[in-house]
Amino acid sequence: MISAISASVSNTPMGRVRQELERLRLSPRTPALLVGPPGAGKHHTAALLHRLSFGGTDRAPFVEVDCAALPREQLESALLGHERGAFADATIARRGLLEQANGGSLLFHEITALPRAAQGLLLKFLDGMRLRRLGAERELALSLRVLATASHDPRELVESGRLLEELYRRLAVVRLDVPPLKARKDEIFGLCQRFVEEFAARSNKQVSGLSEEAQSLLGAYAFPGNVRELRGIIERAVVAAQGPLLSAKDLELGDGHWRAPPLPERFFEVDASRDGVPLPLDAVEQAYVRRVLEHTGGKRMAAAQLLGISYPTFLKRLRELGLDKSDSGIHAAASAPGSSRVGRAL
Repeated sequence: MISAISASVSNTPMGRVRQELERLRLSPRTPALLVGPPGAGKHHTAALLHRLSFGGTDRAPFVEVDCAALPREQLESALLGHERGAFADATIARRGLLEQANGGSLLFHEITALPRAAQGLLLKFLDGMRLRRLGAERELALSLRVLATASHDPRELVESGRLLEELYRRLAVVRLDVPPLKARKDEIFGLCQRFVEEFAARSNKQVSGLSEEAQSLLGAYAFPGNVRELRGIIERAVVAAQGPLLSAKDLELGDGHWRAPPLPERFFEVDASRDGVPLPLDAVEQAYVRRVLEHTGGKRMAAAQLLGISYPTFLKRLRELGLDKSDSGIHAAASAPGSSRVGRAL
């Protein structure tokens, strides 16, 4: 009977993930890529793998990196660290993120937000597990597990140029597909109970569970926001609760039909003239830079990073292209005078 139950659990989407974690914990230097929709629990899965492998953060470091928040001007220093005097502001020596995670795990949240230059640095480190701090004479040998998360299919991200193919292959030695909550209906009420206990203790309220009506409502909901959405629903409900059990009235559910927007098929298009004559290179570059600025919400430093050039060089090119005015950075792709729209995907 027990073996039948175990087999049943292992055949669920999350059961298969847990089986993979059990195998992976025995290889604490093997990298892993966690793929799943936003809010599905990729961070929780990574933290669980760390606990299984190293016994928790009190025994080994668990360092988390928000790839979108890394300082673009000091990527090498942030990842590799630096010695005193390595550059003008290096008044003391500092360990980089990789070194801080030595003996434990380093988790990169949304790896595709990591600039390509930093992706290259990470790939080089993974190939040898050695690094040299900026300004240092000797290399350091480290031992850690590198983990990364992605909310879209990494193969699509490779094709769109947002993820180095070599880095994808290196990270995806083990790929863990964390399923959406709607594919894990058997977990919903266990998660609900855990969240109820957490938020009841935090708010000092005598709430112990969910009414049958509330359970029925949650059981039929699609959870487009996954575990993160469920957590928010229960937190709001506990705050609003007037009795010991959460009622259907306490729950605030959406329509359950939202879906994450798909990746665009084309990032950039340029119009062609009626006579079919190709546009001048400067016109194409101007339209492309506008598109990149549109993508970054007008943030010029982020646009420069995506284009792979320094910020001063980017500002100089904006002036040359006539895009240095504050209101000229965000537009749709430009059309040549007297042109008709002929999509040319780049």
